[in-house]
Amino acid sequence: MEYKDSSFYNELSQAIDYDKVLKQIASFASFSCSKQAIQEALPLKNLIEIQRLLKLSKEAMELERQGSLLNFAGVSDISLSLQKATKQMTLNGQELYAIVLFLHACRNVAQTLDKTEAQSMKEIAQSMDFCGSLVRFIEEKIDLSGNVKDNASPFLKQAHKELLQARSSLNQRAKIFLKKHNSQLMENMTTTIQGRLCVLVRAQDKHAFGGMVHGQSQSCLAYYIEPSAFVEANNAIQSLLSDIESEKQRIVKECTKQVAKNTTALLSNLDSMTQLDVAYAKGCWAYKKDGCIPLLQTKNHAFSFEHACHPLIDAKKVVANTYRCSAKQACLMISGPNMGGKSVTLKTIGLFMVLAHAGFPVLCHSAHVPYYDSFYFDIGDQQSIENNLSTFSSHISKIARITSLSTSNSFILVDELGNGTDPSEGESLAIAILEALIQKGCTIVTSTHFNQVKSFGKTHPNVLVSSVEFDRETLKPTYRYIEGVSGSSYAFYIAAQYHLNPAILEKAEAIKAQNTKDVDLQLEKLEKMQNEVRQEKEKFNQLIANAHDLQRQAEADREKMDKKKAKLEEEYREQLQVMLDEKQAEAKAIIRSLRQEKSGPVHKQTELLHSLNTMNPSAPVSQKAEPLKVGDYVQIKDVNSHGEIVELRKKEATILSNGMKMKIKTNRLTKIKRPNVPLPTIKQHTADKVFKKVPTEINVIGMRVEEGLDAVDHFLDQAVAHRLKQVRIIHGMGTGKLRSAIWQYLDKHPNVKSKMSGGPSDGGLGATIVLLK
Repeated sequence: MEYKDSSFYNELSQAIDYDKVLKQIASFASFSCSKQAIQEALPLKNLIEIQRLLKLSKEAMELERQGSLLNFAGVSDISLSLQKATKQMTLNGQELYAIVLFLHACRNVAQTLDKTEAQSMKEIAQSMDFCGSLVRFIEEKIDLSGNVKDNASPFLKQAHKELLQARSSLNQRAKIFLKKHNSQLMENMTTTIQGRLCVLVRAQDKHAFGGMVHGQSQSCLAYYIEPSAFVEANNAIQSLLSDIESEKQRIVKECTKQVAKNTTALLSNLDSMTQLDVAYAKGCWAYKKDGCIPLLQTKNHAFSFEHACHPLIDAKKVVANTYRCSAKQACLMISGPNMGGKSVTLKTIGLFMVLAHAGFPVLCHSAHVPYYDSFYFDIGDQQSIENNLSTFSSHISKIARITSLSTSNSFILVDELGNGTDPSEGESLAIAILEALIQKGCTIVTSTHFNQVKSFGKTHPNVLVSSVEFDRETLKPTYRYIEGVSGSSYAFYIAAQYHLNPAILEKAEAIKAQNTKDVDLQLEKLEKMQNEVRQEKEKFNQLIANAHDLQRQAEADREKMDKKKAKLEEEYREQLQVMLDEKQAEAKAIIRSLRQEKSGPVHKQTELLHSLNTMNPSAPVSQKAEPLKVGDYVQIKDVNSHGEIVELRKKEATILSNGMKMKIKTNRLTKIKRPNVPLPTIKQHTADKVFKKVPTEINVIGMRVEEGLDAVDHFLDQAVAHRLKQVRIIHGMGTGKLRSAIWQYLDKHPNVKSKMSGGPSDGGLGATIVLLK
């Protein structure tokens, strides 16, 4: 069959809604030429050309998947402008600048494709001539709105300058005129009529100023006149305008001549951009609709469409199915109830075959398509009153034509073969026609309600029987395609759904039972058994699939938990490392300060040593839980501090820590061993090994009263032995018990001359200055 025949296009549109699908794809195109090319596309016989178009569509689909946007903004059909240019017809400014925009778009698309791996599309883009000299020539003379620029030529630039001066001069004259003749004017303003400046005067004064009358008001009480004072200036302006218009015409003619010289390149660019936009529209359509690029093969007639969806059915409602035939199966026979989806199945398979041969993607996950050189369709009611053809006559006339013209490389789609006549004759005719077409080696997709035809399909090795599912419980079709199982028509079930009288249905079933042959009964039983086995198999497969899903979910959850655990452990390690780094830095700072304070006051050295000891986790060793009492040395939980219990009341204790009293809940306290704070000794720099340098102060903070007094007594003995005159005792403020005991001790000491509290720089009330005799 000749594919370029318009009748074949109409046949495809009527049989498989080909035109509607092409219109849907064309909506993704950017300009009229590509839309037209898509909507007029037909299957091709040249296998190489089909594969080339499919390759372009594949590359475009990959570009869309990667997010590489091809911007066709500025592209338009410039063919009419090019025809006018070749015929020496002058183009206007808008047409000229449309060509500039077109060439800019060509360059932009080419530059975008040059950065991609779309080799075939890139080759088309690289073949384009961007006509740079033409673009520059037009852009120098035409602006974005399609008007000739004021400086498009030296003459035009000078003319516009003179026009501006002439209008300025005329406006000055008009101001003087209005001021001088204000009392004789209807309005103290000017107006423009046919490009000439005029004034509105009273009727009796219309000849008082000379010049010309251009019109009168609706009331006839005033006239629009051009005073003689304006005539010369108006004439000059009109002359300049005429010169400017003539120069503009000369410029656009010159631009048109340049376009005519580049017509061949521009037409070639238009064809290239059309091809690219068509390919990109196909790719965008397939990507948005979850389609794929079909694979054409010439080895045999095996085909498959996995997860196929008809493009004209709402994506939220369409039921995806997988259709396939092996190399040995020349005929796909579909049965099932009316309105169950048989026609949709036929149309989907036929549509995808034609689209693939026209170089279009198809809406399925994968598609393998044999190469055919002819297509034949007989679907729908072809009754014709004009040609005096009944439904069966129209049907059989087409079948006769198909059996006569078809070859081993023909694809044939027939809906309800043998329908429209006596059932016994129709099914016999259908079987004979199928046998003849199978012997020819054609690929046939057909539907049937005839039991004899279904029996023929079940026993023939080259026929694959299938059906569309019908749910008896809901009395509604599921539109699922079932391979290998023939289906019943379910006429009685459907009639019951439409509330046909139950008595009529019962009678019909009785008549059917009387007239049904044993073979038909066995066929019905076999179909029921097949459906039951299929349903059990589907349930079993679903259980296995659910088990696999649960297993995959469990594995995914375990991996998720492992990752979460590893992440938490890593975060914990990082936090520990940060804390360790902070403590190390703090310890180093204390050590540096301690080194700097070696020769300084003893109390500062003692405080630094105490801070260093509190950072040592081995110092405060936790003891077993035991009752707390006054005098116990305890660690405060969650706080890097410890001290002595000086008062205990029920669940609250008063802690003396670093000379400060704090009230802490007992559940936050842990009894620890009292740390030993050695007093630093000052190195002796003299050669005398007998007398060493004695400290001038002592720190007894944190000691018990007895321990503190012993330390002070020993300290004073050393001070007296070394003949010191003044010393400092640091005891802290605390509860004041230690301070009071020390002061009482000093009052009785024979070598103490006097005592006083420390000044602001000597520890205040937390220290005592002692003067020795």
